[in-house]
Amino acid sequence: MLRLRYQILLYVVTIICMILALLNTAFACFAYLVGITFYVLAAITLIASCYYVTIYTKKDIIEIIKPAIAANPYTNKVTTDYRLRTILFAGSGMVSNLIFAVFNGVIGIISHSAWFGTLSAYYLLLSIMRIGIVRQERKLAVINEKQERIRRELFVYRRNSVLFVFMAIVLAGAVILLLNSQGGKNYPGITIYAVATYTFYKIIMSTIQVIKVGRRKSPILSITRRIGYIDACVSILTLQTAMFASFANGEEEFIKLMNGITGVALCMIVLGLGIQGICFTNRRRNKS
Repeated sequence: MLRLRYQILLYVVTIICMILALLNTAFACFAYLVGITFYVLAAITLIASCYYVTIYTKKDIIEIIKPAIAANPYTNKVTTDYRLRTILFAGSGMVSNLIFAVFNGVIGIISHSAWFGTLSAYYLLLSIMRIGIVRQERKLAVINEKQERIRRELFVYRRNSVLFVFMAIVLAGAVILLLNSQGGKNYPGITIYAVATYTFYKIIMSTIQVIKVGRRKSPILSITRRIGYIDACVSILTLQTAMFASFANGEEEFIKLMNGITGVALCMIVLGLGIQGICFTNRRRNKS
């Protein structure tokens, strides 16, 4: 943890970098590479500042709302039962993924856009994964025998790991479309800053949850968090395309290079998680 004086310095640097980045966005008052540097510094310092603010405000917030949560049996169970909380968030994520799948599918059909069609397939795969997890968890709730529960959870883990491989293929198609200037999103006005903040928060929290869930030795919880992590990682790619659409002017080669690097990295992450999951379940089967 940083000392207080260094945290204050971090907040000041964050504000300065954000102001410089916004000035360059509005008035293009810096050279291209200098402007990119300010954007990168603003993003890095903002992430670090959000982390420390969250750490120091979390305790105070918990002390205020914890008694009210504990007084209600339903909210108390959600906050104390990690497994239940994880599955509930998977259910809400399933609904949002279905909405995005339908939305992008409709837009793709209307505009004859392969990019939106690819995004629709991606969100549809995510929703299928989460639907399967929620359904399987309901079946697991009535099984008391530990070995049988683990066997069922490993089945879900392997099935979703196989779907990760197919998802990597879908993402590869999206990256190819990006490199051929056939995709990307744009957000109006200052909306992109809100989207950027939420995306960075999403990737940080999903990474933390993937690390934390490893200590629980539950295949179904682990694969649930991995799905959320992949969802967050792909949000980085869509955010990057939106930022290039908003701020990059006439730098087509640079945009293609960065989209290619980020896209390939994401495809390798998803493919690697899928292969690792399949190998893991194969080893567990051989041991049993």
